[in-house]
Amino acid sequence: MKNLNRILFLLIAVVSAALVAWAIAVGVPAPDSSKIAANAQLINLNDEGVAEPVASTAEGIEGLGKVFATQLEDGILTEEGIAEEKLKLENTRTVLVPEYEAKVGAKVEVAKAAEAVVAELSEAKSLSRAQKRQLEEAKAIQADFKALNDTLNVYKENIVVMEENIAASEKANAKAKADSDNVIALSKAISANIIWFYFLLVFAIFFIIINSIMNLFQNKGGLGKTILSVCVVVAVIAVSYFIATTHGWADGATLKDAAGYDLGLGTDPATRTVFGTFEYMMADASILVTYITFAGAALAAILSAIRGIYKS
Repeated sequence: MKNLNRILFLLIAVVSAALVAWAIAVGVPAPDSSKIAANAQLINLNDEGVAEPVASTAEGIEGLGKVFATQLEDGILTEEGIAEEKLKLENTRTVLVPEYEAKVGAKVEVAKAAEAVVAELSEAKSLSRAQKRQLEEAKAIQADFKALNDTLNVYKENIVVMEENIAASEKANAKAKADSDNVIALSKAISANIIWFYFLLVFAIFFIIINSIMNLFQNKGGLGKTILSVCVVVAVIAVSYFIATTHGWADGATLKDAAGYDLGLGTDPATRTVFGTFEYMMADASILVTYITFAGAALAAILSAIRGIYKS
C-alpha cells in the first residue's frame, strides 16, 4: 500500500512539474504583458474576425494571440497585400520595364539627332520660320524621350522599393504569426495548469477527508486532533474573509484591465459583465488563505527541523 501511495504521488509530482515546465517554455518567447496591454483588451475574434466577449481567461489570452496576427505596423502589408505586391512586382519587372526599355531604345537615335538640332539652332542669332518649327519639334522629341526615360527609371526604382517592402512585410508577418502562436500556446498551457490545479485541489480534499475518516476508525484518540484541525482551517478562512472585507470591495473598489476599465468580460466597457463584490471578496480571501497556508507550512517545516536537531 505504501509503495502504491509513493508511485501515485510520484506520478502527480512528475505531471505537475511537466505542466509547469510546459508553461515556462511557451511563456518565455511569448510577447510581454506590456505589449499585450498595448494591443488589445480581453476579447476574442470569431471566424469572421469580429470581436466578441470571451467566456474565460484562457479564451481571452488566445484571442490576444489572434489579434497579433492582424495588428501590424503602419506601411506593413498583410499576407493578402504581400501577394498583391508580388504580382505588381512581377508585372513591373517582366512587362513594364522591358516595354519602356524598348521604347527608350527605339528613340535613342532620334533623341540624339534632336539634341544636335537643338544645339545647332540654339546658337543661331536669328531663325527662319521653318527653323523655329524645326527647333520646337526637336525640343518636343527631347521632352518625349526624357518622359520615357524618367518613367523607366521610376519603374526600376519601384522594383527596389517593392522588394524591400515585401521583405519587411514578410518579416513582420512572420513575427506577428510567431507572437500569435506563442500567446495561443501560452493560453493552452495556462488552461491545462488551471485544470490540473482543480484536480489536485479536489484530490487533496478527498484524500484529507478519507484519511481523517480512516484515522477516526483506527485511532479513537485522533478525534480531538481532527476537530482541532477543522477548527484551525475554519479559523484561517474566517480571518482571511474578515481581512478581505476591509479592502473596500463592498464600497465599490474594483480592479482595472489593461485599458483602464473595470475588470470584466466583454468588448464594450458600458455593457461588459464586471466582477462584483462577491467575486472580489472570494478571490481576495482565497489568496489570503493561500498566503497563510504557505506561511504555516514554512513555519511547521522550520519547527520540525529545529526539533529534529535537538532530538538528534
